[in-house]
Amino acid sequence: MFSRLPFRHTRRLRRILTTFSRYGFPFLSKRFPLLDRLGPLVSREALKHPPQENLRRIFEELGPTFIKIGQILSTRFDLLPEEYCRELRKLQDQAPPVEFPDIRRVLEEEFRAPLEKVFRFFDPEPLASASIAQVHRAELPDGTRVAVKVQKPKTEQTILEDLEILESLLHLADRMHVLEEGIPVEELFLEFRKHLLREIDFLAEAQNMRRFRENFAHFPGVTIPRVFPSYCTRRVLVSELIEGIPLTHLDTVALQEEDRKAFAERGVEAILKMIFEDGFFHADPHPGNILLRLPERDLVFLDFGTVGVVDRKTRATMARLLLALLEKDTERVVELLEEELLLAPLPSPLALRLDLSEVLERYIALNLKEIRLESVVHEFFYLARKHRLRFPSHLAILLRALVVAEGTGLLLDPTFNVFPQLEGALRRFFLESMHPEEVLRRLEEYVLDWKELLENLPHRLDQLLTHALSGRIRLQAESQDFREMNRRLERMSTRLSLSVILGSLLVGSSLIYTNYPYSRVLGILGILGFAAAAFLGALLVAEMLSHR
Repeated sequence: MFSRLPFRHTRRLRRILTTFSRYGFPFLSKRFPLLDRLGPLVSREALKHPPQENLRRIFEELGPTFIKIGQILSTRFDLLPEEYCRELRKLQDQAPPVEFPDIRRVLEEEFRAPLEKVFRFFDPEPLASASIAQVHRAELPDGTRVAVKVQKPKTEQTILEDLEILESLLHLADRMHVLEEGIPVEELFLEFRKHLLREIDFLAEAQNMRRFRENFAHFPGVTIPRVFPSYCTRRVLVSELIEGIPLTHLDTVALQEEDRKAFAERGVEAILKMIFEDGFFHADPHPGNILLRLPERDLVFLDFGTVGVVDRKTRATMARLLLALLEKDTERVVELLEEELLLAPLPSPLALRLDLSEVLERYIALNLKEIRLESVVHEFFYLARKHRLRFPSHLAILLRALVVAEGTGLLLDPTFNVFPQLEGALRRFFLESMHPEEVLRRLEEYVLDWKELLENLPHRLDQLLTHALSGRIRLQAESQDFREMNRRLERMSTRLSLSVILGSLLVGSSLIYTNYPYSRVLGILGILGFAAAAFLGALLVAEMLSHR
C-alpha cells in the first residue's frame, strides 16, 4: 500500500525532515544509531528538554496534521510509554484565526449564495479557533442562534499532502527498521488516515451529533447541541449555540460540594452509558469538551469529530476483562486476552501471568476507593508493551476515554472515585444481557449460525476431499522467527549486491584511468566511476551502522 517518497511535495518534505532533525530524532535514535552522529543538526534548545517534550514540540511546529496525529498517539497506551502519552495530551489544538474575508469565501462557496442570504446575522469575530476550523456566532433567518464551525482554507489540501508524505516516511522507516519491532506501521497509518479524513468531513461530525442527541434524549442533566442538517456541508457545521462554562474554567464559578459531586457522577455516568449501553462513545471527553450550563444545571458535550464504536460482543468482552481486573483475577484476565482480544498469539502466557500477578498484588490490600483507574490502566499497558501484545486500536481508545472521564470527575470533585460507578455499570450490562428478549435474540443468532454451518458442511467436505485426492492441499505456517530470518537475508543480499557493484566500479574505474591517461573523456568517466563507488560505499557503511 505504501508509495515512494512524494518528491512533488519537496518543500513540505524538507520542512518535516529538518524539523525532526533539529529536535534530535530522540524516539528513533535507539534503532538508528547513525542519527546520533547528526549532533550539529540538533538545536541546543532541544538538548535541554526530555525527548517526549521535543516530540510534542515537533508536532506543534508541523501544524494541524501532526497535532491531530499527536492527539491520536496520546491515546495509544499500548504503543507509547506513559510519559510520551502524558506529554502528547498537552497538545493544544489552538491556532490564530484566519481573516474573515477568507471565511466568508469558504461559506459562500459551500452555500453557493451570499452570506447575507443564508444568515440573518453573522459575527465576523470567532468564538474559538483551532488548527482545522474556527467557530462563529450567527443567527438563522428565523432568529435561531447558532454556532457555525467553518473549515479553514486549504486545510484539506494540506492534510492530504501530509498524509502522502507520512505514508512514504513510515514505509521508509519500516524498511530501514528504524521503528521499534512490533509497531504495526500499516495499521497506524490507516488509523491516522481514518481519523484525519473524518476530522475534515463535517457531515460525519453532524451525523455523530444527531446520534448522540438521540441516545441522550431521555438522559436527564446531559445536553447534546441540536444540528441543522440543511445548513451542514463537508466544510461547514451549523449547530445550536449553547453557552456555558468550560470545566477548565470552574474556578470562575462558586459551586457547592454537593453540586460538584453530582456533576462528577453525572458526567461519568454519561460516558459509561455511551460505552456499555450505546456502544458509541465520545473518544475525548476531556474538560475542554464539556460545558457546565447554569442555571439549567446540566452538562453539555461538544466536539464530536472523534468517536469510538464497539459492537455488543466486544463490549461484553471488555466488561468481563474490567470485572476480572476489579476482582484481581489474573487467570481470567490472561484467558480473556488470549481468547478474545489479542491480534497475535501471546508469546509467553506464563511470563505475562507472573507479571500481572505482581502488579495486581499491589492492589489486593487496597479498597477500590483507594485505587486510581489511571494507575491500573497504565500498569496494564506497560505490561502490554513489555510483552509485545497487539490489541485492536479501539481497546486503547475505550480505556483512554474511561481514564479521561475519571480525570474530569476528579476535576469537579477531588474526592471522586470512578470504581463504584464502573462496577455498577458493568453489573447492569450483564443483567441486561440476561433479559429474556436479549437471551432470545442470541438464541436466534446461534440457531441461524448452526443452520448456515449445516447447510454448507457437505459442500465444504466435498471441496476438501477433492483437493486431497488431487494433491492440492497446502499447509501454511507462519513464524516470527522465519520473518526475522527473511529480513536478515534481505539485508545480507542488499549488502552483497552493493559490495559487488562497488568492487566492479572500483576495478573498472581503475582500469580506465590507468590505461587511458591521455584521454580526457575516459579520464572523466573514470573519476565519475570513483565518485559513484564512494557514494555506494557511504550507503553501505550507513546501512551497516544502522543495523549494528
